Amino acid sequence: MSSPEATRYTARDVLPLLVVAVLGVVYAVLSRYAFDAFPYSGDEYSVYLQAEAFARGLLHTDAPAKAVLFRVDHVIIDEWVRSKYPPGAALVLSLGVRAGVPWLVAPLEGVLTLVLAWWTARRELGAKCAWITLLVLGLAPLFAFHASTFYSHPTSTMLLALGFSAVSCWTHDKRDGWLVILGLSLGFVFITRPLDAVLFGAGLLVLKSPRLVVFSIAGVVPFFAGNLWYQNRQFGSPFVDGYHVYEPTFAAIYGAVAAVHPISLLNLVSPLQQFHHIDIVRAFTVDWTVAGSVIVAIVGAFAVGPAHPARAMRNVSIAISLVILVTMLPMVSDPDDGARPRYLSTVLLTVSFLAGPGWTATRDMLSARIGLGLTRAIAVAALVFAPAQIASFLMFRLPLHWEREGLYKAIEKDGVHDGIVVVRARFPTRYARNGPFFDRPVLYLAVPYDMPVDAVAAEFPGRDVYEAYEAFDGAEWVVRKRVGVGATGG
Repeated sequence: MSSPEATRYTARDVLPLLVVAVLGVVYAVLSRYAFDAFPYSGDEYSVYLQAEAFARGLLHTDAPAKAVLFRVDHVIIDEWVRSKYPPGAALVLSLGVRAGVPWLVAPLEGVLTLVLAWWTARRELGAKCAWITLLVLGLAPLFAFHASTFYSHPTSTMLLALGFSAVSCWTHDKRDGWLVILGLSLGFVFITRPLDAVLFGAGLLVLKSPRLVVFSIAGVVPFFAGNLWYQNRQFGSPFVDGYHVYEPTFAAIYGAVAAVHPISLLNLVSPLQQFHHIDIVRAFTVDWTVAGSVIVAIVGAFAVGPAHPARAMRNVSIAISLVILVTMLPMVSDPDDGARPRYLSTVLLTVSFLAGPGWTATRDMLSARIGLGLTRAIAVAALVFAPAQIASFLMFRLPLHWEREGLYKAIEKDGVHDGIVVVRARFPTRYARNGPFFDRPVLYLAVPYDMPVDAVAAEFPGRDVYEAYEAFDGAEWVVRKRVGVGATGG
């Protein structure tokens, strides 16, 4: 059973929830104002596009004529338009789209994740350790970043935090209802980020419980069956996912090398990929978590002994972390538009959980040598450095964000309210964002750079045609109306 101190709540427990609320406001401000509620990466935009379709009760929409000119990253456009990604994150985001506040969804998911993580640590480890869990998770730059974006990670992390809490409760009272919650949470993660669900579930095998396995699988089965139905409706076969359907388009845009399968045993012997793996772990440990928290969590893994009430969750945390790290080895880990260690998002849950007992042991060791005051100063510095690291990241990220968003701002600034915009960029498919319905007065085309504007105009008689030239090094996009083409050209 959990300790009495861990299950007895007082008025002081309101304070952590107030901190959660403050952090939620910070995430919302970042989402709405720092990131302009704009899906920067192609991954984010693809999920957003699918959410727009779901918000109108549609799985997909009809593709426009000359669909090849409207290609956009990570979106399948053939006879239909739909995202290549599983539907889970888009389903949740569609609620925000319908409410008119899609940018608020991830911050709310972040808040729920923090409450679940704090509650679990409170129950397993006590109030003081729960404070550490809350701060280590809530201030982690990786967590704060994802909680301010349209990536699918906030949805999967929230659901896995729910599953983690359910496992925690089950390890103490063995009630099957907790396993039902676990299975359903894993099922929803499976239709959001399938690999996250599989790896999390694999880590639970350390508990050696056939009952847990059976209930988990039972909870996943309805979602698995629903995903087969979804793939059949979206991609033509229950056994074909969006990644495979999109692969020829990806190869046509970025080349065959970029479109290789992301998981291969050959990556185990690739020096480049192994360097990337080391760099991801470095980035996670140094840049994207509270300073020293990974090391403190390792200490925590040893500090929770065999007689500790939280020993089962300690074993689960270690197992999940190791499974994820080992599985990363055969994967392609090239840098992309996301946070460098974004595929380690689930490990944030285990690190923050173990950081509580880890800090207690670390504090005792350090205070015996350098004094309690200096030890506490080190802890405060680590917590202060975390938001400073977020600010440092924003200084690098926001100019890139503004450059990508700059096309649409330039079109608005130039007073273009109707017409065809030919995107002249190295990768125009990153900018040809027209939503799933192609019903906006301004349409963006991802045409080959050497395709003459006259040929484009011929495909859209009666429409004004503009060319937009990509911005570099902080410059603004240049928008030019092409004389002699379009409805009103001279």
